[in-house]
Amino acid sequence: MDPTALASLLKDYGPWGLLALALLTIRFLFNGWRDCMTARIEERGASATALERQAASNTAVAGSLEDVREGQIEIAKLTAEALKRAEGSDVLTVSHIGDIKNRLDALHNRGGS
Repeated sequence: MDPTALASLLKDYGPWGLLALALLTIRFLFNGWRDCMTARIEERGASATALERQAASNTAVAGSLEDVREGQIEIAKLTAEALKRAEGSDVLTVSHIGDIKNRLDALHNRGGS
């Protein structure tokens, strides 16, 4: 609205008409602002939910990686032990390799449960 339209409203309806028009305008703007804030709050809630799910997933992956690291450490220990004890003996080497296989199977079964 331009100033001449406002002046004609003031002339036709008086100050109360102009006040009513101003209040309706303020109410319209406030409702639009409230709807916008509600949408932003809902969007933030959805983002927070997604972040919580991601954090839970990261925790599960970290636990799985820790199990893998433990298995790798166990394999390294068994291999070093087998190399120290075997020292050229085929029977001992086969025995230790069998132990390694059994422990790997046990770790695999524990991880699959």
